[in-house]
Amino acid sequence: MIITEQLLSFIISILYGFFYFFTLKISYNYLYCKKKIYKMLNSFLFQFLHTIIYFKIYYFVNFGQVNVYFIIITIIVYFMINIKFTKNMSN
Repeated sequence: MIITEQLLSFIISILYGFFYFFTLKISYNYLYCKKKIYKMLNSFLFQFLHTIIYFKIYYFVNFGQVNVYFIIITIIVYFMINIKFTKNMSN
């Protein structure tokens, strides 16, 4: 990947992160309902749809080429956000 594609991918990822956070706030009541089966189903559908949307956008940016560094950063950020939300939900 050339540097312009990496920067564009980074900017798109940040913007999509804001979109993801916004839709998470909107659908919070559906994702964290009291019944386990609904919670699992809604969480799966929410993650699945966002994954499909994100990779479709990413495909248009650089034809779906995923760099190893991008995967590593994505995993690190996922765990950082997961820890943050877990702490917030326990309070």
